[in-house]
Amino acid sequence: MAIVSRKEEKIKTVLDELPENFTDKQFVETFIKQYSRDWGKIKAQYLKQAQDKEEGTVITMPKPDLYLLSLLKIYKDRQQS
Repeated sequence: MAIVSRKEEKIKTVLDELPENFTDKQFVETFIKQYSRDWGKIKAQYLKQAQDKEEGTVITMPKPDLYLLSLLKIYKDRQQS
């Protein structure tokens, strides 16, 4: 099950709110403002993985802000192809 449903739609909505030369920080802040419930899901999933991991294992999910930026990169890559 995906952490964030309708990712592409939500990313597009966030991008529509931002200036052309936005920063990563602006993207994350705008996403949090518009989709606080999804941000909560992302943070909860990250914390769950961190708490459930066995000693010596690596958390596979990036930190919440990096997770959002990876979604943005995937979205941009798809738009260019």
